[in-house]
Amino acid sequence: MLLMKLLDLLLICDKPKVTFGFQNFTGHGDDYRLKMITGVKIIDTYGYPVETHTVRTGDGYILDMFRIPSSHNCKEDGIKPPVLLQHGLVGLADSFLMTGPKSGLPFMLADRCYDVWLSNNRGVRYSQRHINLKASHDVFWHFSWHEMGMEDLPAMINYILSATKEEALHFVGHSQGCTTLMVLLSMKPEYNRLIKTANLMAPAVFMKHARSKLIKTFGKIIMSLKDESFFGPLGIINFVLSIFCANSKLRDFCVSMFLLASEIPSTIMNMTAIPLILATHPGAVSTRQPKHFLQLWKSGKFRPYDFGVKHNKKLYNQSKPPDYPLENVRPLSPIQIYHSHGDPLVSRKDIHTLISKLDKVTFHHVAYKKWSHTDYLFSNLIGKVINEPIIKVIDLFENKTNPE
Repeated sequence: MLLMKLLDLLLICDKPKVTFGFQNFTGHGDDYRLKMITGVKIIDTYGYPVETHTVRTGDGYILDMFRIPSSHNCKEDGIKPPVLLQHGLVGLADSFLMTGPKSGLPFMLADRCYDVWLSNNRGVRYSQRHINLKASHDVFWHFSWHEMGMEDLPAMINYILSATKEEALHFVGHSQGCTTLMVLLSMKPEYNRLIKTANLMAPAVFMKHARSKLIKTFGKIIMSLKDESFFGPLGIINFVLSIFCANSKLRDFCVSMFLLASEIPSTIMNMTAIPLILATHPGAVSTRQPKHFLQLWKSGKFRPYDFGVKHNKKLYNQSKPPDYPLENVRPLSPIQIYHSHGDPLVSRKDIHTLISKLDKVTFHHVAYKKWSHTDYLFSNLIGKVINEPIIKVIDLFENKTNPE
């Protein structure tokens, strides 16, 4: 079992000084800085080459990206086009790895001869460093997904294109990952020419019609929180849960724990992945991130963080934040949007609002009525329903033919 293999790899290691650029972490237990199951170890366990690259943002946050540069299943020579995978809220690079090499998007892309890069936004356990601030201090967490779009994403794109000597890359995002791309391309339109294809799974942009019980039940409580780490140190809890969840008799208990960070798992979720999900999730977030989404839900707008009238006037020169200029979003090909009626967080009405604001869009309807928000990552069916269509879009842009 993968989880047991990974537990065998856990060895204590000292935290090294910050070194930017490529890190020689091969994925084995004694050469990564974290004392727990990591995405690097998962990739290595499946027999894929893996690298860690450390990037500094313009505002001083230090981020680790994971790279799968090749695959033993790739039989093509020559340049491998880079693809960046951007995780969502409470997610991290590991989110794309949970279903394994047969249906996990990073592995499928590597097998199709793409150079795969997995992001880790500020705040998640791989990116809790800063040149001046400590993650134990609340000021470290004074950010939303706005800063991820304005700082994290461009820093990662710049680094990837510099490392690969390519002029543009493919982008795949889930939920908040799509949000950050809309922020970047609308506010820094010069980045549009760097995005070959933009593949957006359940883009959390307009939220007015979200019907999540979590929003309605806990919205007021979340809005009352100060700006700090939302989850706190959950590493020990997740480690214990991962061991308990190896027992099938406790599977229902594990599912209920999973609800702390997400919607109710759907009937098509890969239940065997639950122990590994609990061992690696949730990714830490700032309280300002869910608060920002709640602001979108209340206002029906897509705009920067609302700090209140006094601060807004200083920051935006007006009492309310301005709308993001989505008319600036024009990547090198039509934006690909994937949506399902079963998603309680991203409604069809809100998707239509987003489409009406964008230049060129190709809409992909997921036919499964119960396909939920997390099924884009954890469903038994993602290989054929989501990942193969995404790879087909990327292949068409690169003029690749299907090997079958």
